[in-house]
Amino acid sequence: MTARPHWSPPSRALRAACLALGVASVGCPANEGVDPPGDSFFYPVTLAASPTGNWLYVTSSDFDLRYNGGTVAPVDLACLRARVADPAHARCAALPSASDIRCVADRDQPGGVVCEARGFVRADQVRRISPYAVDSAVARYPDRTRLYVAVRGDGSVTWFDLDDNGGLDCGTEGALGRCGDSHRVGTDSAQSPTAARLPPDPSSISVDPARGWVFLTHQSSDVGLARASLIRDGAAGGGGGAPVMLSALGSLSPGLSSAALLPRAPGSEERSTWVVTSRAEASLSFFQAYPGNATLRDGSPFVYRSAIIGVRGLSGGNNNRAVALDPDASKRRAFVVSRAPEALLTVTLDPANPTAAVVSDVLPVPQGPSRLVVRSVDGRTQVLVVSFDARRVTVIDPDERRVIGQVVTRRGPHQALLDPSPSQPFLYVVDFLDGALEVIDLRPPADPAAPGTYLRRVLTLAPQLPQE
Repeated sequence: MTARPHWSPPSRALRAACLALGVASVGCPANEGVDPPGDSFFYPVTLAASPTGNWLYVTSSDFDLRYNGGTVAPVDLACLRARVADPAHARCAALPSASDIRCVADRDQPGGVVCEARGFVRADQVRRISPYAVDSAVARYPDRTRLYVAVRGDGSVTWFDLDDNGGLDCGTEGALGRCGDSHRVGTDSAQSPTAARLPPDPSSISVDPARGWVFLTHQSSDVGLARASLIRDGAAGGGGGAPVMLSALGSLSPGLSSAALLPRAPGSEERSTWVVTSRAEASLSFFQAYPGNATLRDGSPFVYRSAIIGVRGLSGGNNNRAVALDPDASKRRAFVVSRAPEALLTVTLDPANPTAAVVSDVLPVPQGPSRLVVRSVDGRTQVLVVSFDARRVTVIDPDERRVIGQVVTRRGPHQALLDPSPSQPFLYVVDFLDGALEVIDLRPPADPAAPGTYLRRVLTLAPQLPQE
């Protein structure tokens, strides 16, 4: 039996040094000799789900450069749900050569369990990417589905063709295959019709599958380097082909952070517009993709900033993190988590006039908010805020201005994602520090007096089981 290495976090000093230097993609040389684990997670940072709802793609960042790359790992969602429903569920039928699922009671969460991640990961399809992945997105096109991962380490967007069986095609084969250069956009200006390259410090990625736009923000705090960039994927028109880098826009608000694609306003169906937060300026920016105009002999698409507004009425307002839209488009609003102050902001939008956006409400949230997701429950909007420092997921009703409940997480909750299936009300959270995937139960109890596992961590997939 092969001994499994003990996973432990690096020193605080090393984490701080690599974080500071990793932003510039220099200074912490990559480990060229040690392969990453192919059946678990290490410093996971981002989640994406297949449109079919069968697979969850967990991207690990190799943050401390312990290994020779990060990974993208497919997790069998059907098996994960089955394990929540039935504690005796022992194997994932969709995984070739699946190992038995080994679990123990979660000592920090009564009623919860901790299972080895390898029982749920399709190890033969785990793919290797460069270090410092930061965000991911999935788009379904007419004849294919693609996953995009923004990677800070090599300044790329690495892309994958997905299949319904958890397969990941990025120009390589075999477990832990390294994605090929042909599946990395932005690193080679010769691949771009405009000779463009992806700027440094990608921060977030958002896709408009109807047009094939892949939009990125870049987080540099230097106003001369702050960027937004645009990639186009020809798969939106049917057929294959690789995404291509089109343009990068500079001299913007510093610290551009999260982006959300706005609904199209009547009369502007050809426009794709994103609202973007900033971690270094009290502003919200609006960007549009210009598709080009053959009539004017202008066939070169590009991205431009169409509007910018100040975030007013706050103490600071200059450290706004994630942004997400209300799923009820008729309410015309977005939600933003801020760290100055630590709050949930409600932003009222006018899709036809972005400069009319205003901060209409402010609610306090626990320390260190970093991400959020928004859902609709029986016609009511709920906002779920992930607070890294406080180790909490806070569920908020923004209309009643009240906290519905809080979930205590493990040490480093980062990005969260709702289960893509409406019939499966679970929230998935990657824990950056513990290298884990947490499953939070969002199923309301039939009897409020007996809440059961509602708003509790019911399952954690960990690199290894805790010592007894």
